Amino acid sequence: MISTRSLAGTFVALAFTFAGATQAATITDGFTFSVASGSGNTSIGDHFHSNTGGSFGNPAGKAEVGRFGSEGVRGLSEYNLTGLGAASSAFVTFNVFKAGGLFTGTNDFPFTGTIKVDGYAGNNAEDISDYQAPSIGAVGSFGTAGLAVGGVLSFDITALFNAALANGDTSLGIRLIADPLNDRGAWTFDTFRLTTDNQTSVVPVPAGLPLMLTGLVVLGYRSVRRRA
Repeated sequence: MISTRSLAGTFVALAFTFAGATQAATITDGFTFSVASGSGNTSIGDHFHSNTGGSFGNPAGKAEVGRFGSEGVRGLSEYNLTGLGAASSAFVTFNVFKAGGLFTGTNDFPFTGTIKVDGYAGNNAEDISDYQAPSIGAVGSFGTAGLAVGGVLSFDITALFNAALANGDTSLGIRLIADPLNDRGAWTFDTFRLTTDNQTSVVPVPAGLPLMLTGLVVLGYRSVRRRA
């Protein structure tokens, strides 16, 4: 039996080893925005909190995730697939911009919880309906404990990326959702891009078990099982 502590050490070591093992390469940059629900139903998008033009008095291109009062907020990024080819490896990579939301005095503080990374069919446009667009595949999740401003997170989306190209899709969307939706606070992320390598610089660990972050961690887990 392998202990939780041993697994945690293995995952952290793998994350830092693999993150620096290859040269960084960007496939394409995404455009990033945030959509919030109304106060009555947090499952349906109602209005923007951020867009690429900074039209709402907030910094442009930010993915806010969590709560704004009684509203739920989700961060989104979309990637134009036109002219791109199948990849042997593809990661969605993004940075931690702020330990808090975009609105001073309301949600400008962080929450401790879990954020789910989800894929959806994009259309190369910022739409309020992207908040609840049907999922085309779960990417993963991460705990907010241990996050720090400037940290980088990567998730393996090779299968999702290649499937979208094979389907003839023109756009791939990635959505960050607080799951379960927290009571107060938010986190904000930016600099979303698709990369050929894992660039993770921090492994957040939620309460209980270590987080299996990105495809590299899955590989590490399989390796541990083979040796057991």
